[in-house]
Amino acid sequence: MSSVDVIRALLMAHAPVRALVEAKNIVLGTVPQRAELPAIGIREISRVELATASLSQAAVLVRARVQVTVLAKTYDSQKAVLQATKLGPGPHTGEVAGIAVRSVMREQVGPDISNDDADIFQQSRDFLVNYVEQN
Repeated sequence: MSSVDVIRALLMAHAPVRALVEAKNIVLGTVPQRAELPAIGIREISRVELATASLSQAAVLVRARVQVTVLAKTYDSQKAVLQATKLGPGPHTGEVAGIAVRSVMREQVGPDISNDDADIFQQSRDFLVNYVEQN
């Protein structure tokens, strides 16, 4: 289990996201090329393991940056799905997907990107996920 599992579980449980995107279209990694849109891809783009001073603990705190990329058929749909991925008020804490989550906080939003030939509009949002991982 990892930070991407945490974000996927939160997205799957968030009614505004599920009202716009089918569960099968919320995927870990890259959205397949011929996927039904709208779709969401979830990727870990960086992570830092914060060791304790003693270096002998059974677990470490991990801080990961996770990118949620929305793909849609129209610009308006892209914006609606991206808005839904905000996940409401935060930070989110507690056990999520079997992981001890210390916090999930929204970070920056990326630029609008489009593929005019394929009629695909996309944009991403980052989250910082702090969670406990066994050594």
